[in-house]
Amino acid sequence: MSNNLFNLLLAPSERPKWIADSFPIIQGIIIGLICLISIIMIVAILVSPPDNGTGTNAITGASESYYTKNRNKNNLGRIRNLIIICACTIAVLTIIFFIMFGIFNTTGTAE
Repeated sequence: MSNNLFNLLLAPSERPKWIADSFPIIQGIIIGLICLISIIMIVAILVSPPDNGTGTNAITGASESYYTKNRNKNNLGRIRNLIIICACTIAVLTIIFFIMFGIFNTTGTAE
């Protein structure tokens, strides 16, 4: 298995034609997904209100309220979780895109 992968990465002339043809399409799909998820993330950030009152609790010694303890169960927590999920997804897709771009450029040959 690893020998086949090694040969695939090092020998672009022996690579099947469908790989060279499909990688630009896959890269375009990944770019489209990154753009879509970025727009979702921007809208979620603009919709979320500022987080007031959590920074001074350590200084004043005030205890947390029921609202701040159960933040993940309300809409603000869901928006925050959506932002985190979108950011992680963008990071993973970007890494995958650049790995694909580094290994298989648009001509189908290895760099």
